[in-house]
Amino acid sequence: MHFQRAASTMFSLITRVVAALWLAAPPPASASNPVVHGSSGLSYIGLHNATSGQDYFLGIPFAQPPVGPLRFRPPVPWARGNVSVVNAMHDGASCEQNVPYTNNRISEDCLTLNVWKPTNVAGKLPVMVWIYGGGFYQGEIQRYPGTYLLERANKIGKPIIYVAMNYRLGIYGFPPGQAAADAGGTNLAFKDQRLALEWVHRNIAYFGGDPEKVTIFGVSAGAISAAYQSFYNEGNIGKLFRGMILESGSPTTVNAARPDDPVREAGFRFIANATNCLDSAAPFECVRNAPADVLSRANKDLFVVEPYYRAIGQAPTIFGPTYAPNDEFFSAPIPQLMHSGKFAEIPFISGALLDEGTVFVDGPETSIEDDRDIINWLTARFPGLYLGISNVTAVKELLSLYPTSPAAGSPYGTGNETFGRSAQYKRFASLFGDLAFQAPRRDFLRSATKFGVPTWSYIFKERSLDYPPAYGIAHGSDTSFVMQTWGMSTPNTSPAAIDLMKTIGDYWISFAYYLNPNPRNNPCRKFWPQYGRAEIALQLLASNVTTFKDSARTEAVDFLIDGNGLYS
Repeated sequence: MHFQRAASTMFSLITRVVAALWLAAPPPASASNPVVHGSSGLSYIGLHNATSGQDYFLGIPFAQPPVGPLRFRPPVPWARGNVSVVNAMHDGASCEQNVPYTNNRISEDCLTLNVWKPTNVAGKLPVMVWIYGGGFYQGEIQRYPGTYLLERANKIGKPIIYVAMNYRLGIYGFPPGQAAADAGGTNLAFKDQRLALEWVHRNIAYFGGDPEKVTIFGVSAGAISAAYQSFYNEGNIGKLFRGMILESGSPTTVNAARPDDPVREAGFRFIANATNCLDSAAPFECVRNAPADVLSRANKDLFVVEPYYRAIGQAPTIFGPTYAPNDEFFSAPIPQLMHSGKFAEIPFISGALLDEGTVFVDGPETSIEDDRDIINWLTARFPGLYLGISNVTAVKELLSLYPTSPAAGSPYGTGNETFGRSAQYKRFASLFGDLAFQAPRRDFLRSATKFGVPTWSYIFKERSLDYPPAYGIAHGSDTSFVMQTWGMSTPNTSPAAIDLMKTIGDYWISFAYYLNPNPRNNPCRKFWPQYGRAEIALQLLASNVTTFKDSARTEAVDFLIDGNGLYS
């Protein structure tokens, strides 16, 4: 099948991008396993890595299994029952997902988290909580161990605690339609994340972490999720976290929709039909009780679109935020909430890569030949490809702001080279990168600046050997730099690139410590000014880490930020 080929291609690219992270996988348990004593006599038994001087605790449940009557419901805190010891020596299952992203066991019973800590903890350490990406339809914590980030933190004398959480994906985290909303099923994935953060707040001190110094960070859908956590209860987030690092994702990267949005309703009808529930007197309850294997198959099939629309990174889909009057995350459209300051006013870093759009508009059988092809893509109304854009006139005006010359397109700086694609490929990649990443990033930074929030921004421009040249500095290729694993699976890595990786680690760790990315007592790192009204960002490039005015394609980006009726 065509979909299988596209999924295989995407899996191959993603696997290469994050392969180095697997090098940090836990070793076998040592003879003496670390034990953390928690509240009310509950203990956690983990694994010890003598080489790195680290302990890690895997597969810790933070919620009751969301199965049976708890399927499609907000997460319920884990109840220990008669359990006195949590075996945290093995990874938990990965959550059900749409494409073959993982070799790990997949299950609906997946709401667990992992904790990584130095073996000898002195005092309460800052905590960095990772939220994985994957378009809200794939992802897992096993691909993001904290070993080398902790090693870098220790080396610069700023040890940290690292936590990574699972959350529900696809229809399990985002059951579509009004019936789901009526049953309390909106934004379940974000509620999973919130519950995991509540677990961290209550328990991380037992592991040596400071619950008052939690920074959340993530990539892509993980960055979007982190941003969304700041919108909880219109910004009244309590003390669960105090800072954010958003890597290629912002609040408006994806479009929130009403529960009764026609495309989301069509998605629910597809699921109901696939589970033999369409003619039921109560279709949503029928789907809730569908056999696990039948629902899993429906979750995968819902994602499929025609070959013409299948990109390497398939997004956005109907899986994503919903706004509804009584929702605890989004009671109104996200731009409205953001522009009125209904988010937590906490410091954050927000950045993107140079060529964010490439992997989202190119696939094994895609062909963008003219304006009509781009318009059809942007206004597509499939569960597996849905941006929420409906105004063709506004799209045409937007297109007029992007030159047709390949030299102006993305990947940037490659002249008239088209890499075997049509001349429109680079134009559309430029537009999509701005639509989904650059404009939302600037929009959130400007809103935060208006309300006095300290912010920093960056553009990552280092060439990754994990992507072919046609994709440039592509989405996700900075993750191994953040996780401090760049070069482990790549021969002939330049010393300058290794130093860039260390620089990024130092900035991120310093932010977790001081809510400021500038390392104290380290004059070797370029000073990173706040974004502010001057809109100054940091260029992350091995040969030249420097500041610059964030003004690329200003007219087009401002058009996107203003909306101009695109979504009407």
